[in-house]
Amino acid sequence: MESTSNHIDELIGKYLSHEASADERTRIEAWLGENDANRRYFNQFKVIFDRAVTVKDLPQFDTDAAWNKVRSKLHQKPTAKTVTMQPSGIGLVWRIAASVLLVMGVGFFAYQLLKPSAPVSMEVATNQKSEADTLPDGSGVYLNKETQLAYTFDKKKKAHVVKLKGEAYFNIQHNDDKTFIIDVDGVMIKDIGTSFNVKAYPESNTVEVVVEEGEVMFYTEKDSGLYLRAGGKGVYNKVSKTFTVEQADPNVTAYKTRFFIFSDTDLATVVNELNEVYNKKIVVGSHLEQCRLTVSFNNETIEEIANVIAETLGLTTKISGNDIVLEGKGCEE
Repeated sequence: MESTSNHIDELIGKYLSHEASADERTRIEAWLGENDANRRYFNQFKVIFDRAVTVKDLPQFDTDAAWNKVRSKLHQKPTAKTVTMQPSGIGLVWRIAASVLLVMGVGFFAYQLLKPSAPVSMEVATNQKSEADTLPDGSGVYLNKETQLAYTFDKKKKAHVVKLKGEAYFNIQHNDDKTFIIDVDGVMIKDIGTSFNVKAYPESNTVEVVVEEGEVMFYTEKDSGLYLRAGGKGVYNKVSKTFTVEQADPNVTAYKTRFFIFSDTDLATVVNELNEVYNKKIVVGSHLEQCRLTVSFNNETIEEIANVIAETLGLTTKISGNDIVLEGKGCEE
């Protein structure tokens, strides 16, 4: 039978997939009868073919690009007109795989052979509700409202990278062999076995990092920045491009835990921190902003919290649309 090696592979693929014409089937059967080498070649091809076509839930990919990549890896083809020599080792596997791809377009088969080291990725965004999620590496993340997160893992660089806009709490699944970095427009937070919070809303002039457990490096390419340990807070000023250390707010993760603690805190600060977490807002007049409050809240509703504040300070509450208005006399100095 007059045929190149590539052509016989195509005919075998058609034959096994029941797409061969009567003439093509006759040619294959005649070729099989020529010698034992041809029959062994056919049987090895059939084993791989049978495994490939049983795969379900095939991923989407560019079959033409996959075929071109397979073809580029093939050993130089023999020029003999009749296939009588059986390729061995890796060359045989690639030749068979290439034919299966060409004839059947079996996506999974090509994917397993050719899957690149392209990054694993994930994107998530929140609107008016905070939510918990898990990154592909197993790390936990809790996103505050109006937050966007994009995660990638580069296998070659062994690097997990998270692009963040907004606020999120990370509980990193630490691995000494892999790097985990939060990237906020070039401001980096590098995990060193850590649970930490990052506040980085685009409209803010600062990026804030508070470490709950472990350690982080907080830096840019041009500034070595800060080395923060558990309980530490670092702030990067986008305008001055400087890092400073500040006292951590005890309520930094209240959007996640709904636990607040205030100790002799002015009412304006109390209300601002509550309003950052709850959708319904508390409103106070300027004459009440300096009232002092020592109280804690643990997962109460905003209505319950407003009532406690009102009772503590001798105020009343009034509903106005989506607001809870606190009214009463100003507090004595």
